[in-house]
Amino acid sequence: MPHPVREAVEALGPWLSETRRKIHMNPELGFHEFETSRLVSESLEGWGIEVRNGLAKTGVVGLFRTGRPGPTIGIRADMDALSVQEENNVPYKSRSDGKMHACGHDAHTTMLLGTARVLAENPPLLDGVGGNVKFIFQPAEEGLAGGRAIVEEGALDDPRVDLVLAGHVFPALPVGTIGTHTGPMMASGDKFFVTLRGRSSHAAYPHHSRDPILTAGHIITALQGVVGRNVNPFDAAVVSVTQMEAGVALNVIPEEVHLRGTIRTISPEVREMVKGRVEETIRGVAAAFGVEAEIEMLTGYPSLSNHAGATALIEKAGREMLGEENVLPAPLGMGSEDFAYMVQKCPGAMFRLGIRNEERGIVHGLHSNRFDLDEDALPLGVSVFVQAVRAYLTDPQTFDSAAPARS
Repeated sequence: MPHPVREAVEALGPWLSETRRKIHMNPELGFHEFETSRLVSESLEGWGIEVRNGLAKTGVVGLFRTGRPGPTIGIRADMDALSVQEENNVPYKSRSDGKMHACGHDAHTTMLLGTARVLAENPPLLDGVGGNVKFIFQPAEEGLAGGRAIVEEGALDDPRVDLVLAGHVFPALPVGTIGTHTGPMMASGDKFFVTLRGRSSHAAYPHHSRDPILTAGHIITALQGVVGRNVNPFDAAVVSVTQMEAGVALNVIPEEVHLRGTIRTISPEVREMVKGRVEETIRGVAAAFGVEAEIEMLTGYPSLSNHAGATALIEKAGREMLGEENVLPAPLGMGSEDFAYMVQKCPGAMFRLGIRNEERGIVHGLHSNRFDLDEDALPLGVSVFVQAVRAYLTDPQTFDSAAPARS
């Protein structure tokens, strides 16, 4: 007998593709998702779902009530695009120069809308259960901490969310699969900005200078030893210098050099240690060359650690919708995600959704200007979310009582 969730979702297949393409063609950057927010809000209202607009400027929260007492499960999607020029030759190519949905947020928004529509239009799916479903459409995930802002403005409150889920498309996994993991899933992401001030001179007379370029070269090399000689090999950390600006003329040693980079860690203790050693290394090397170092550390997103109960819920739904063999261990990553702010407030978990299809050339990574996804993944993601809602509202104690993941 066909599964009622799969039947309901499969009927929306063309609508899911159409919606995703509409969003993809009209990408909007963080805190400027005005048209995307309007589409979300009008869709939710059209299905009879309570809507709160304007959280974190462009965020939208929908609340679906069963009308019976019970817990509240939240599902989150991010809506913002990236400052990337799309190079795909597809009918739904971005119509905005320099903007592109290169991280799949168009798919995330579409799948959450699909989940809301399936639940609103198919009341029998929640027969006999009580509680609420909160649909959280947040702005500005890409570096602007929209997740933190929408939490601070009450997205997880009134009613309080008891457990929160999210999914993220993932090009390394084939379409038809999901990846899950209990515990640390993604890294914290901090940034450093360095100005090295030396003494300028003619390049023919370097002994008159305090060379910030030479200093920068030694700093870049020395920073690679911060992880290799300070971090336990069983922990995880990355220090990368990603930008360098220097020079005014071919025959002039400049006065200043600017370096920028990122620090990625999992453990909060390692995070603070690495940040401290990075600063000490920069200042020490600069002092050895007689160069002044000005350092700014910008604290980014915390690491994301999946709660055991929330992960078990995703795995159960995944097995029921996709089959046991298609629920895989998630590839862990040193990227960062502001969904972490939600998981700090209540139990939650994120899963990876496979979108790779080599036969169709869908192989490019996140943030690539040729990123795309196999739209067959959209109904699969919706099915997992809908089934997770049903399982949680039916038996919340099973998933609430699981031991929390350790950071």
